[in-house]
Amino acid sequence: MSRIALLPLDERPVNTRYPAMLAAIAGAEVVLPPADAMGSGRAGADRDAVARWLADIGPGCDGVVASAEFLAFGNLIRSRISEGSAVDGIARLGALEQLKHAGATVYAFGLVTRIPNANDCVEEPEYWGTYGTRFHQLSHVLHRLGAGAPEPDDARAARDLRATIPAEHLDDWLTRRLRNHALDLSLLDLAARGGVDLLLLTSDDTSTWGLSTRERVWIEEWAGFLPGPLEGRLLVHPGADEVGSALVVRMVARSRGRVPRIHVEYALPEGADIVAPYEDRPVRRTVEGQVRACGGILAESEGDADIALLVLPPSPRRTEFREDFAAAEREAREEAYRTAFGWAARTMERGLPVAIADVAYPNGSDPLAIEMLLARDAPFAPMDLAAYGAWNTAGNTLGTTIAQAMCVWLGGGDPAAQRRFLAHRFLEDWGWQAVGRAVVRGENTRRYGHHDPDPESAAQVSETVARAEQELSHRLASLSTAGIGRGLRIAPGSVRLPWRRTFEIDFTLE
Repeated sequence: MSRIALLPLDERPVNTRYPAMLAAIAGAEVVLPPADAMGSGRAGADRDAVARWLADIGPGCDGVVASAEFLAFGNLIRSRISEGSAVDGIARLGALEQLKHAGATVYAFGLVTRIPNANDCVEEPEYWGTYGTRFHQLSHVLHRLGAGAPEPDDARAARDLRATIPAEHLDDWLTRRLRNHALDLSLLDLAARGGVDLLLLTSDDTSTWGLSTRERVWIEEWAGFLPGPLEGRLLVHPGADEVGSALVVRMVARSRGRVPRIHVEYALPEGADIVAPYEDRPVRRTVEGQVRACGGILAESEGDADIALLVLPPSPRRTEFREDFAAAEREAREEAYRTAFGWAARTMERGLPVAIADVAYPNGSDPLAIEMLLARDAPFAPMDLAAYGAWNTAGNTLGTTIAQAMCVWLGGGDPAAQRRFLAHRFLEDWGWQAVGRAVVRGENTRRYGHHDPDPESAAQVSETVARAEQELSHRLASLSTAGIGRGLRIAPGSVRLPWRRTFEIDFTLE
């Protein structure tokens, strides 16, 4: 059994539970740092304790997958808000090089820091609650000006935006970006010198224009200067929370000397060229990047493939699903989905594992796709799929979906692990994100005046968790009529809100 040490992006289930559940499908084990050293949310990990743990356990594992943000700053949020210097963070990367020199296989990953378009400081510096949208606008303007592609009013907009943001906040934001970019360049140096076996640099919640995209371009330019040293060691694409899962599965496949060939079909072929929300490139390029990250290659034809991936591509609306355009979306997609699901059924009958990545809308399943998959006359049983995903950004969904399909193809684990994870995906991606979350948020807004509970109110958090458990149980019962999760239940007491908000949820199926 492969045993892999994982330094996750943070303690959330998408970064800890998912990689472990996926590895179990392929008969592998993921080992995480001790719970008391992991930290939570804005309180980062105990970096010294984590470094000691990694030095102790790493040499005895088959490989190490490590987040640079976790190692250098304490977790993802700390990388965005902490005041530590580049000198301190970069020095901590030496632990990875020491493991590599000791003979371990080391995959490292880092993030180009995001610039969210919202006045929300839950995951950002406190001033983001007031100035977040202005920072986002300024980022776009500065990129266009710097790239020599300005829009007519960009110079004036830059002056106006700078005038409305306090200088100390602007300086803090740009200095922190400089620090984090220095860390990314140090990772690039580490990879070029052979200090890690693989480096994956992803762009978190990115867009076509913005300083994060410009920083990613700078990284790619350096990679172009060093094609020899970095060949086979560097991958760059949009993503974040799927990376731990993708690299764990890549390491398992590498340990077995197996490289799957993956054939990709798009339910609407023209959708392959749409740029999904929170990304900076057509979704077909996101697919290519996630296949590479997981350790696969694209198959030229279905006949040459080991795995078939059906992608439900982004809606041209490039937004989350809303009921007010449901009828129009049905008209645009229903026949295409019927044809695509028929293709999936025939492909499964030929013995090829089929995965469905639903990236029609961010943050949850396409209701039309779920309606058709759960229908009594559906062309195949959903639990016969090798993988399903629809949970967040296109990169997040594609990375975990491809990883799950690869684990099924690799085999070697308990079949029950596959049934649990597939049921977990349908329940979380549809039952919670697309349906139940809206119900609970509506109730919270009526009761508390906000869709999330007050994180300081144990009563509000407890009441929200109780309602979430009821919603999940109700949706699981609906899924079981189509054979999804039949025989499983939500373990009593397992439902929780990791960051005391409704955006993400954690639960155990037993």
